[in-house]
Amino acid sequence: MEFSDAPPASALNANTPESDFKRKAAQWALIKDRVEAQKTLLDSLKDDMVEDLKEFGACDDKGSYVIDLGQSYEVAGKRFTGLKYQRGTTRVVDEDTAERLAREKGLHARLFPAQPTFDPQEVYVLHQEGHLTEEEVDNIFPEKVTWSFVRVGASK
Repeated sequence: MEFSDAPPASALNANTPESDFKRKAAQWALIKDRVEAQKTLLDSLKDDMVEDLKEFGACDDKGSYVIDLGQSYEVAGKRFTGLKYQRGTTRVVDEDTAERLAREKGLHARLFPAQPTFDPQEVYVLHQEGHLTEEEVDNIFPEKVTWSFVRVGASK
């Protein structure tokens, strides 16, 4: 399969470490584009299906939507006869409500104990004032390295 950013066919057919890497790079680019296209399609399909499940499916006692497909399907060795848009719940903190109730009930010190907080801006102030060296500042803020594959060169 040809695509514009692929190395020339002669480079892909050679048998050298460099040509092997070029084959891998071309394969990576092709698969990456396919995955991105499929993800876009999958996300759009999922959005449509969620609407359909809400309209035509049955809502169970936990708030999930279920639909019976009327027959059995097998995909990649896995059988299924229906789909569920499953509802899950987790508890999250509403700190504004917690703080309001804590103040109303005189519990603020217990629910919101004073804790030392790091102030990154103060590091630079202390450096400017001569209390911290540049090396110490670098140690406080070590460099984090990240890596990613990106395409370079000509594009359409």
